[in-house]
Amino acid sequence: GDDNDYDVASFKNLLKQAKKAFEEGFDIGILPEGQLNPNPEESLMPCFPGAFTLARMSKRPIQMMALHGTHRLWHAREDIGMTVTAREVRIRVYPNGRKYQSGDEFLATFNAVVGHFAVKGFDLHPEELDSWLNGEKWNELKSADPNNA
Repeated sequence: GDDNDYDVASFKNLLKQAKKAFEEGFDIGILPEGQLNPNPEESLMPCFPGAFTLARMSKRPIQMMALHGTHRLWHAREDIGMTVTAREVRIRVYPNGRKYQSGDEFLATFNAVVGHFAVKGFDLHPEELDSWLNGEKWNELKSADPNNA
């Protein structure tokens, strides 16, 4: 993958196409990293709040999904490309999507929940996972931040 540049024209086109899909009754899935990650075993790439923007626009909740091992099927690095290096891929769909209050809340939750699964191939400890997915962890962090007073 190359540097993850934010292309305003592409995002506006995505919004236009997504709005049409929502009007036709479709749900959509996006990858907030914006591209394949060449080093997913290390960490997520910087994520964009586009999923939050789309969810707010559609008035729909966000249901998170996590992928682990997809770089073994097709790779962001051109020297590896479509060479299959292994076949074990894990996909985790988290239950009960929810509406986030801000892009920051969505990104923090996404990075904690999906980031952990993407790197490790398994979920956070059940109590921590639940606290992120139901918003308790975000509220706890927000209330502990002196800049939010």
